[in-house]
Amino acid sequence: TISVPETQSIQKRNTIDTSLNFGIDPSVHVGRNILTFNAGVQGTIRRDTISPVQLNQNLFRTFLYMSTSSFFNAISGDGYFIWETGPFTDSNLHSKLTSGAVNFRVGQPWGRTALVTGWGASDQQFTPVSIEDYFTSSYIGLTHHFGTKLNVEAVMEDLRAWRVVAGNNGISQAIRPAGTIDFKPAKFWDVQASSSYASTRGFHVYDATQNGFSVAYTRPITRAFNDKSGKINLQYPIRFAAGMQEETFFNFTQGQNQRFRPYVSITIF
Repeated sequence: TISVPETQSIQKRNTIDTSLNFGIDPSVHVGRNILTFNAGVQGTIRRDTISPVQLNQNLFRTFLYMSTSSFFNAISGDGYFIWETGPFTDSNLHSKLTSGAVNFRVGQPWGRTALVTGWGASDQQFTPVSIEDYFTSSYIGLTHHFGTKLNVEAVMEDLRAWRVVAGNNGISQAIRPAGTIDFKPAKFWDVQASSSYASTRGFHVYDATQNGFSVAYTRPITRAFNDKSGKINLQYPIRFAAGMQEETFFNFTQGQNQRFRPYVSITIF
């Protein structure tokens, strides 16, 4: 489902994405530090059974993800860049998306408390109707480890979005405090809980709370591999996860203003 606050309603969607991607994972050494990259291409076939004209699309994507070790034992980071384009199958529309973000962690790798901050932006254009959507997000917060099993993070995020249609434009803004609890009760188990509150500037029908809870189990599959140096044990992780997401637009006065989304996922390698 997606929310449409200007009509005080929640619109139903039933979208299925079928994707296939290829990538490479090189690592670059800079002194004692390491930069790890994941780059590749992806094709997606998107189909929706309820609103096919608005959502059916074939997409081509190139992507680059990067993460670093801790420079000077003080700062580490990660980020991504995505370029995506493709035509809609049931209408004369074509979209182009450029998106990227950078995140930083300031603190000693072995320290319990660290500053976290980041910035991201997304620019999506539709042709030939001349529509452009631009979005930015910046945040700052703190993360703290309670021993080796429990981590708590709290951030404050500033969200801004612009839309330009044939020379006319509009802007929306929101402040979003959020918190996450990550608990690892055993070696292969991970339990997460999150909560956030979005307070919009000027049009409070958009105000919303979002909450989530998930349980994940990750277990590596070990396979022996022989090369010139001898026998090596390779591990391929498989991750099973299940959870519940809840979203409430409490200022909606008509129709249903709350949604629950249970999910199950399996990640191989």
